[in-house]
Amino acid sequence: MINLWQILQVHDEPEMREPVLLVSISTSIPQYQLLYSQAKELSNYLLKKLNFKLLASIYSASMPPEVKIREDGTVSLFSNHFYHYKNEEKDLILLAGDSSPLTEHYSFADLILSYAQRLKVKELFSIGARWTENPISPFEFPKVLGFSTDEEGLKRLRDSEVILLRDEPAQYFSNLIVGMAPLYGIRGYKLSVNHGEPRPHPKSSIALLKVLQRLIDLKVDLSELENYANQFNAEIKNLLGSIGLELIPEDKSKDIYF
Repeated sequence: MINLWQILQVHDEPEMREPVLLVSISTSIPQYQLLYSQAKELSNYLLKKLNFKLLASIYSASMPPEVKIREDGTVSLFSNHFYHYKNEEKDLILLAGDSSPLTEHYSFADLILSYAQRLKVKELFSIGARWTENPISPFEFPKVLGFSTDEEGLKRLRDSEVILLRDEPAQYFSNLIVGMAPLYGIRGYKLSVNHGEPRPHPKSSIALLKVLQRLIDLKVDLSELENYANQFNAEIKNLLGSIGLELIPEDKSKDIYF
């Protein structure tokens, strides 16, 4: 499948049960790569913890105009991949990989949504950072915020304790693909957290995954993330203490992870 140098290379298409699509790719722009990496970190954790199988690969002129040079001197293009996981109720298709598109966002989203439509996907969840707010503190409870394409979707988000976003900008690919989804017969949801500095706290991934557990009955072990979050907090406290800064007392009643 080629359109303006966009290639969808299909590897396998097993039988699926009411599949849902999770779009979880982050920007590769150097100055924002860590700050807005929530989606990529979440997809990497899922690929590590669950038994996904490769479905298809995407190569596109929307990606950065560069190649990755491996240790042996060979090169590869930037790419994204569809993975399939046999979830208990509804199968999960995960879009993960090197980068969200830098250009031609509509064309790239069309490629993804057309393939999702072919697989009979009826719901799409897009992961990303909310960039309109100031960075959150590493000791702050990360709230999951979002929006949907219809009233039924909004009700599901409210029932899953997601704070609805209202009357604010929603730019770039992770938001655009949600808005385009209904044109392909797919209900769209956006799930986001406020960004952190200079790298998202692991609690952000925990918060997003707990919402996905409720929305699509996704069962994934979070203990590794929780241990990492504890270590992350301890390192920050030690660093601040070593330079004589006083911490604001934490309100643990607002943090369900600690």
